[in-house]
Amino acid sequence: MLYIDESNIGRDSSYFQSTDTDSTYTVKPVKYFGLSQEEAGVHAVLKGVGLKEMLDKEGRTWMILRTRMTINKLASWMDEYRTETWCQEGFKLYCPRLVRAYDSSNTLLFSSESLWVIMDMVKLRPERPSYISERLEPIKDKEKEFNPDFPKFPLKEEYKAQSLGIQDIKFDYYDYDYNKHINNLSYINWAFSSFPSDYLDSYRPTFIDTEWKKQCHFEDKLFVETTKKNETEEAFFTSIFKEKENGEREEVFHLVSQWEKKNER
Repeated sequence: MLYIDESNIGRDSSYFQSTDTDSTYTVKPVKYFGLSQEEAGVHAVLKGVGLKEMLDKEGRTWMILRTRMTINKLASWMDEYRTETWCQEGFKLYCPRLVRAYDSSNTLLFSSESLWVIMDMVKLRPERPSYISERLEPIKDKEKEFNPDFPKFPLKEEYKAQSLGIQDIKFDYYDYDYNKHINNLSYINWAFSSFPSDYLDSYRPTFIDTEWKKQCHFEDKLFVETTKKNETEEAFFTSIFKEKENGEREEVFHLVSQWEKKNER
């Protein structure tokens, strides 16, 4: 179970289960996103600003807007890991948070930098980070801070090579979460499912930049499309969009990813 040390850093340790892995017992990339969000969520709960508690008592909730994740190594079934997480001073309307995971030999598995907001669900607008700053207690060590002024998200038009095709998305009851919308991790799953299996057999992601743009619900009709940047780079742009009543398509999530051949490190 995650605990918080004297520096307000959340620390945890466990091992990867078989359900976290693919057909080769390699940890699925979505597990790293799930682990990143879980450690952030538990840290917030222990500081008295967990999603469920705030939503039930204060009419506010956490929403993640963007995550930039560097993946150094995909672990395997039964590998042990330890994590560390902390939040830092607010930036504009964002609450920046970092999560890192290491294996038993202290090799970095991934580093995840995320921008969260506190949403007032009555007024449907974000709160300033000062709303929870005293309770969350941002870290004071400047050396541990990352730059929350992320670069602008890449343009889809920069990815001009072949499309992997447009696929319908089917979702069910278990894609819904406590905020009564499609869970953040479902989008990650759908994005990676848009890649051909033979590509996933041979390549692994090294960097992923994601941005959640719109909430989605059961009645929405969703599609996913992934396009390669060019013929020389293993770089892709994945869009998830919904079909509006007038037939137009609106982008609700996008992800850029960089890949390398497996076993190159």
